[in-house]
Amino acid sequence: SFIWFLTKFSREFTAILESEIEYVNVPHGLVITDDNYDFVSFDLTANGFDFLFYKINKPKISIDLSNYYDEGGTIITISNNELKRIITSQLKHDIIVNNVSIDIMQIQIDKLETKRVKVSLVESIQFVNGYKPIGEYRLVPDSINISGPAHHIDTINEVNTIVLKLTDVNENISKEIDLNISDDLSISYSQNTVNLDVIVKEFTQKSISVPITLINLPSDLNLNLIPSSVTVTFDISMEDFNKINANEFSVICDFYNKNDLENFMIPNLVKQPSEILNIEIKEDKIDYLILK
Repeated sequence: SFIWFLTKFSREFTAILESEIEYVNVPHGLVITDDNYDFVSFDLTANGFDFLFYKINKPKISIDLSNYYDEGGTIITISNNELKRIITSQLKHDIIVNNVSIDIMQIQIDKLETKRVKVSLVESIQFVNGYKPIGEYRLVPDSINISGPAHHIDTINEVNTIVLKLTDVNENISKEIDLNISDDLSISYSQNTVNLDVIVKEFTQKSISVPITLINLPSDLNLNLIPSSVTVTFDISMEDFNKINANEFSVICDFYNKNDLENFMIPNLVKQPSEILNIEIKEDKIDYLILK
């Protein structure tokens, strides 16, 4: 049996073998597109031992693109004979390669581009009653670089985070959040996470009486506003509650914009502190009397 085995596998065999293609040394600034050859098949003539080896350990054929690229081109062309030579050179020397399945290999390449895109937060954050965020949610960084084939990244203008879900929040938020990156392996990202910082404070409601300033009143007229002040209601953090007073607000009524039929004016808030939220003026219209 042993002699039969040696005799059998010492003979030459010819059969079709399929091999994976690996592209190496891609020229700088370029990338291989998706629609290129991944496999090549060919007739392999070898003794039984070599043939069995390649059947068990399928070869991977490496193609060095730097040897075939012409500057400025978008297609790399490799002839059938050259492809046969590449395959043969990477297999054992005592084998024969024939009938390569690819007549002319045309490798599509694309320019590798980089662009900066905005990062957008996707969130579902619920605060404890009475607690509110101060200012905008801050992402660091608020934009990142993406790189890839031009036709892949042309339509990408922003990258979202994964959904951040938080409940019963009553303190500052400082979290690292993963980006919801594309499954497209040809696109690379300068980073896969960003940091979120949110200042959270406990708020309460406060009301202040603010006097009304009348503007554009003709010099020959004298009138009284009824009422002469308005109540401004707003939300303010507990720590800033005692810092806010009426001097930090300004409410005006414009005589030019008065309602002549019903003799009233609309109060407008033109100055307010930046620390307050949910501002309301209790009085929505101001009556007036013209004095003679």
